[in-house]
Amino acid sequence: MAPPQQGPPQRGAVGQVQGPPSASSRIDPSQIPRPVAQPPSSGPLVFDTRMAGGHALPPPASSRFVVRDRGSCSPRYLRSTLNHVPHSPELLTNCAMPLALVVSPMALPDPGDDLIQIVDVTESGPVRCVRCKAYMNPWVRWTNSGRNFNCNFCGISNSTPDYYFCHLAPDGRRRDADERPELCRGTVEYLASKEYMFRPPMAPAHVFLIDVSQTAVATGATASLCRAVAAALDRIQGKACGPRAMVAVATYDTSVQFYSVRTSGATPQMLVMSDVQDVFAPTSGKLLMGLEEHREQLKELLEALPGMWTSNRINENCAGAAIEAAIDLLKPYGGKVHAFVASLPSVGVHALKPREATGLGEKDKLAYLTSQDNTLRSLAATAADHMICIDLMVLGQGYCDIATLSDLATTTGGTVYSYTPYNPVADFDQLVNDLSWNVARQQGLEAVMRVRCSSGLDVESYSGHCYRPPNTPDVYLPAIDCDKALLARIILTEKLAAGSECYLQSALLYTNVAGQRVIRVHTLALPVTDNISMVFKGADLDAQICTLGRRVATSLVGQQTLGACRELVSSAVVATLYSYRRYCASSSSAVQLILPEALKLLPLYALSLLKGAGLKASWWENPDERALWITRMSCLPCSRVGPLLYPRLLPLARLLAEAREENATAADGNTFEGLTLSSEGLEAGGIFLLENGYEAILYLDRGVSGQLLFELLGVASYDDLVRAITLLPRDNWPSRLLQDLLTKIRLQRSSFMRLRVARKGDPAESAFFNMLVEDRSSAGMSYVEYLCQIHRLIQNKMG
Repeated sequence: MAPPQQGPPQRGAVGQVQGPPSASSRIDPSQIPRPVAQPPSSGPLVFDTRMAGGHALPPPASSRFVVRDRGSCSPRYLRSTLNHVPHSPELLTNCAMPLALVVSPMALPDPGDDLIQIVDVTESGPVRCVRCKAYMNPWVRWTNSGRNFNCNFCGISNSTPDYYFCHLAPDGRRRDADERPELCRGTVEYLASKEYMFRPPMAPAHVFLIDVSQTAVATGATASLCRAVAAALDRIQGKACGPRAMVAVATYDTSVQFYSVRTSGATPQMLVMSDVQDVFAPTSGKLLMGLEEHREQLKELLEALPGMWTSNRINENCAGAAIEAAIDLLKPYGGKVHAFVASLPSVGVHALKPREATGLGEKDKLAYLTSQDNTLRSLAATAADHMICIDLMVLGQGYCDIATLSDLATTTGGTVYSYTPYNPVADFDQLVNDLSWNVARQQGLEAVMRVRCSSGLDVESYSGHCYRPPNTPDVYLPAIDCDKALLARIILTEKLAAGSECYLQSALLYTNVAGQRVIRVHTLALPVTDNISMVFKGADLDAQICTLGRRVATSLVGQQTLGACRELVSSAVVATLYSYRRYCASSSSAVQLILPEALKLLPLYALSLLKGAGLKASWWENPDERALWITRMSCLPCSRVGPLLYPRLLPLARLLAEAREENATAADGNTFEGLTLSSEGLEAGGIFLLENGYEAILYLDRGVSGQLLFELLGVASYDDLVRAITLLPRDNWPSRLLQDLLTKIRLQRSSFMRLRVARKGDPAESAFFNMLVEDRSSAGMSYVEYLCQIHRLIQNKMG
């Protein structure tokens, strides 16, 4: 095999590393690669998806940018691990990088992005290739004066329908190309014709399952859930649904209770399912109620429920049976089950056994991260077949076996939330915001998706919160929302022509909030190269890390040892950087660690993966915490993975002082540059805000200004701080500025992120310092030490 064509090395940061890890003293920590924030004075980057007729490298996923769709779709929707596709399987192997596509079909656009254009094809249906069924896009080639077009995916010649015919301009484009969105935009949405409906679009249906066992009532979970559901009723699917949305409320302990409310003020009718081994949904009564018609009655029911169960002494629960009954209720309609669990399901069908201690006793095994109940996985597949999504909210005080219960959500397009150990004072705001956002966010129901590739490429597999029935190329998504992404792994099946372009297209058929059946099509054109340096130059760090995170999540539930899962991360990094060193920088000095510019942060994010909840080496870590990390990593879009691995650390005391000098009245959550995630950068007596998109910690060092303590927390001195103190809005300038900053960060992350206040000696202090991933800790080596280890392993491969 001929060596791959080489070009000039694309160098990033160069660390002088030689010999064993003790050589870390040779590296200047201030010079090693780290994420760089946008300058505070800069506005959002304007990103044209095509420039000078070619593909443009997308900006970082977590940066602020606005998109101009020039024929290829926004990177918010499709982001490839490689922006220059290798022309042969051999070149792809030599690169030691995966070829994959991160698909976020419902991603939230920036307000400044080009709007998605709607095409009404309800009468004729969209124009598609007769062989491969690819949708019309800007890259088809028109022939025979416009009477035919060659599909850019399979190459076959198609006849242009008479109603779609248009003459060609001298450049070969149709004269109406700029007037038809599907001919000039990378993203388009079709209003579907009847042939795309296997049944009439169903009204959005939601079943809320509330735990009323003694544990749930005593911990305040039941009362909190009733209040949260009542608040969410006003947010369900936005205003577009009008009177269409339907809602049912059920409770459970060792039986399942459904409620029917007909008139305001009347006593709710309770229908009890006491047989929790042979599960069914009661058919008598009006269990699914029209939201608009019965909103007030539903709120009255939710207000009354905590009092109805306050004396309940039944401490067991049949959550599995309750979920199966809710699925049975929704089978004719599809919809969403919101299951709230306050303790391990212990009775009825799908009851689970405590196994935390058993799992921890096994030598370096991850058995407790696999499901202990295959019938739940089968139930989830049944739900997916009927287009029913299951969301799981865990409000326990201890182990609830998220690894098993999460199968229900990951198979049906759902979300797993955990508030363990649940505290109604500290966690309620997070709970109500999470549930309200869950029902209000941009999402599609009854969805089916497929990714198509041009000749020479093929989809090997999909991963994410989805269901793929046997012997079908389609992916079923009972619900798909703006916070989730699927990963399509791509393989090269034949050699491609260097200098040409290849094409990827995702098509999502779904029901929108207005009850319309629509098809959202994203098309991406990528250049093909035979130059390995160009492959590295076009590598996308965000997509690469997202892909690596998915591999880790899959391996953790694959009965491998934890050591093997950790080794997977470093081996992948070493293989990629060794390939770059061998083929693109072979003449560089052996004492230098050469990092490609596009992947210069790869070791840092790999170290963050190793120190995250999923791969921590300590076996005393909560198994539910590890399982929750897996469910998150298996569905996150690129924009959420980076902040989760490398959080943002803000020097709040310094920022407040600077804002006071400038008489600032508002904070800017988009442009504050974060500190290095190392304790060396923490100023004595400072206040620091750390956030990763899921949680936020306000850390106060001893010696912090007494005035700031009083203004922010209402205490006179550091010694007056109590554990689990809550940050409340106060009527003073620093407090208002902090609240404004938190609001903007939450909007940026689309996540409420409950704020924990930490001081020295608090449990939250450990959580704060555990997220300083550049420091040496019990979770692993420092960033400098890890760079040295990576360099040594590369040198070993070079011989």
